[in-house]
Amino acid sequence: MWRYIIMAVSLIGTATTMPALLQDKVVEARTEPVYSATRSEPTPTKARKQRNPLARRIAEVDADRRGHFIASARMNGRRMDVLVDTGATLVAINESTARRIGIRLKPADFKYRVRTANGITKAAAATIDEIQIGRIIVRDVRASVSKDSSLSTVLLGMSFLNKLKKFEINSGTLVLMQ
Repeated sequence: MWRYIIMAVSLIGTATTMPALLQDKVVEARTEPVYSATRSEPTPTKARKQRNPLARRIAEVDADRRGHFIASARMNGRRMDVLVDTGATLVAINESTARRIGIRLKPADFKYRVRTANGITKAAAATIDEIQIGRIIVRDVRASVSKDSSLSTVLLGMSFLNKLKKFEINSGTLVLMQ
């Protein structure tokens, strides 16, 4: 959590001092991105583009040491860690998480058979009002709710990712764009 707060503070500081710094950098070396007053994006002279996450709704998530993308998210205002899973059709949560974010289910709601990495189990359909990762906010996200014993991690599946303008993996970083 502290890593994200420190990153946000440094990004804000960079964004406020960037115009003055850019004037010096353009003159000093042409190997850095060149900015023009008429362009909204930098024109890089090197292979990797520089992004300003404050320019639009962009969130970046670094891969952990296992190569997984674990993001700090807010679901219906409640903070939790989520594992981004492009192989999951829906956002997948367990009963405890559903209750925590205000989704109430009855035993009769668990009527769908779903295949998971742990085998076949029963699940309920639900809609999460809002999921937020950084500056990205997605509303009305379809979700699957499983029994607590079937799922221990929140999976952020394609029902969330498909509502974004774009998502990509670049040099070990997942970039979400809205």
